[in-house]
Amino acid sequence: MLCASSVDALLKEKGLKAGSLYSRIEQAARNGLITKDMAEWAHEVRLDANDERHADEQAALPTEPEARRCIDFVRALALFMFVLPSMVEQGRKETAQKKAQPAGEANAALPRR
Repeated sequence: MLCASSVDALLKEKGLKAGSLYSRIEQAARNGLITKDMAEWAHEVRLDANDERHADEQAALPTEPEARRCIDFVRALALFMFVLPSMVEQGRKETAQKKAQPAGEANAALPRR
């Protein structure tokens, strides 16, 4: 259940706050925020959480490998949605700054051999 709550929180942090978790996952995929495959996995996590919330006493609890897969997905989703875009932005910013420097200054920053 906590993995589905994490998916929910990540989507809300990106501004997807209206509607059901299902509709927000779909919207994230349509908007290119996540890939189609990531959306499908997010739906699996969402449905697994539904099973846990609505389980009767006869329902089996998730296994450790199932729980690890959910956690791995949420970590990957956070990296994809927040960390990687930040890394790309920083790299592009550094490249733009380097291009803006006069040629002599750019070469002066390189280590001498």
